[in-house]
Amino acid sequence: MWQLAMVVGMKSPVTSKRVCGAHIAAAVGTAVLLVTGSACAQGGAQGGVQKPISKTPLCATAQCHTGIVQHTFKHTPVANLKCLDCHDYAKPAQHTFTLKMPQDDLCSACHEKPHDNVVHTPVANNNCIGCHDVHGSEFANTLIADPARDLCVLCHQKGFQDGKFVHGPVAVGACIICHDPHAGPKPGMMFKSTTNLCLDCHSELTPPKGIDQRLVHTPAREDCTQCHDPHTSDHQFQLKDKTPDLCAQCHDQFHQWIEGAVTMHGPVGEDGGCVKCHSPHFSKLPKLQKAPQPQLCLTCHNVPITLPNGHTIPDMKTLLEQNPSHHGPIREGACTACHQPHASEHFRLLTQDYPAEFYSPFDMEKYKLCFTCHQSDMVKDESGTGLTGFRNGDLNLHWVHVNREKGRTCRACHEVHASKQPFHIRDSVPFGTSGWKLPINYQKSKAGGSCAPGCHKPRSYSRAAQPQGP
Repeated sequence: MWQLAMVVGMKSPVTSKRVCGAHIAAAVGTAVLLVTGSACAQGGAQGGVQKPISKTPLCATAQCHTGIVQHTFKHTPVANLKCLDCHDYAKPAQHTFTLKMPQDDLCSACHEKPHDNVVHTPVANNNCIGCHDVHGSEFANTLIADPARDLCVLCHQKGFQDGKFVHGPVAVGACIICHDPHAGPKPGMMFKSTTNLCLDCHSELTPPKGIDQRLVHTPAREDCTQCHDPHTSDHQFQLKDKTPDLCAQCHDQFHQWIEGAVTMHGPVGEDGGCVKCHSPHFSKLPKLQKAPQPQLCLTCHNVPITLPNGHTIPDMKTLLEQNPSHHGPIREGACTACHQPHASEHFRLLTQDYPAEFYSPFDMEKYKLCFTCHQSDMVKDESGTGLTGFRNGDLNLHWVHVNREKGRTCRACHEVHASKQPFHIRDSVPFGTSGWKLPINYQKSKAGGSCAPGCHKPRSYSRAAQPQGP
């Protein structure tokens, strides 16, 4: 009877009748192979001398160890039929073999161990056979399993492909695109820093040379994995969370903006809303804006928008194109001079107080928005010389209008965004609840102008008029 004992890689010796050692597919990890009364040494099971099928006598014959050499990918000593590079005959007559040295040292005798900062656990523990078959396999580098599907997950049980969105290398099992399988200089055995590694593939996200680093998003500059899961996620682009929740993890002022807000900008509450206005990687503009204002705002405000309260914001893109007299902030590309981009305590996302009602008694506190740019003396002083061109002689006609008993808001005469008339004077204003558009009929003249509104008879003014007496 033949007896075979495998004393490394198995919990107990295995015995079998009329089976040669290599016919048990457990050569990987075997340190000592003992066969007594071996048919390999005595000429095979049929008693006749068998012709060796390798250059190493008695190692790979028609009866012995045939599986060791029959691999698509072979370990170099096996491919060169140099079994004795790793094994020694202990007792040739008994067909007894030993390893040339302890298994922990055997691989490193030929393969130099890496010395990088981070070493893969099997390498550190001299457990090369955790990933490689010492003789050969059907996978490149004599790996014990398909590296594209099965190998890494033998140890790394995390569901790398369970998310709705899977990183390309993970999807095809190309772990070694990012990770060195033995050791690497960076955490996770990565070849280089996270950001530089990502940019090897995502080169379109490389900031232009010379760009101010303040215009590069901090995670894009320091570590892409602050925002992205490098393996899989339930959110597009492998984001770790939906926006704005993801953004709010760092931008904690976001919660302050929306807490107690009267109005909130639509994109703020939408999944992916933040990146409608902000580039998540870098920009040539402050606050990582994707485009200058008002161009950025008009990417959404190019159609009428109906608010939950039923009010409709007009198509601002068309309004600005058809009305050449633009309000100063629009001319200067500063919509945020009047509107908060995220949330506000005031209606229409305004930055300061301004009456929501069309008619309202004048009060400086109610017009903080206008007087962040305009001088308040323009409406407080009866004398208009040096303050405004809207005067009859010296009489300040702004002061006249706002101090009427009924009161007027600024938008009673001015279109707040743009108009066809100079000084963005309105063509008409809504009056009452009937929907009637009260015409203003403003006409500019060299020294002043005139209007013929539906609220009073035609009036004209001239800066050249004689000052009125006491």
